[in-house]
Amino acid sequence: MQRFIRTSILGPLVVCGFLTVVFAANPATTDNSGTQSNQFYMYTGALQVQDSGVVKIPSRYRWSVETSLRGYDLSGKPLPDRRIMLRLHDPNQNFTALTAQMDLATATKLHHELGEIIIKKLQNPDYQYRPQLYRKDQIPTKRIIGIDASGTAIIEDAD
Repeated sequence: MQRFIRTSILGPLVVCGFLTVVFAANPATTDNSGTQSNQFYMYTGALQVQDSGVVKIPSRYRWSVETSLRGYDLSGKPLPDRRIMLRLHDPNQNFTALTAQMDLATATKLHHELGEIIIKKLQNPDYQYRPQLYRKDQIPTKRIIGIDASGTAIIEDAD
């Protein structure tokens, strides 16, 4: 009877421990080239979302730049994640609203661009930087050619 109790308790613990080690030893998410990819996550559960879909983030939230582990190998040694994580978190409520894990090439590019903008802004407070985020050929252009009897605009593509 005592052997049955020991087996019924230790058996599931051993299986759970084995599965934990196996899944923790798997490498982090990779893209098709076999390198770690950039990942971005936004958590809005503790934030106020307006009717228009805009998420309001209180000013108490803070940015941090971190490194992390992707797990442990079979011998218990930590497996470092080679990416950098940019995190927006609420220190009062222990809530993370946004995480952006990026490879070192992306982080270096952003670091360089931010440094250039900060230097120009310090030299001239009126300096404005507006990146070209969208391709103009993908933005539809329309024009109003009239209004029908129900008050709806009649729109056609502009050439």
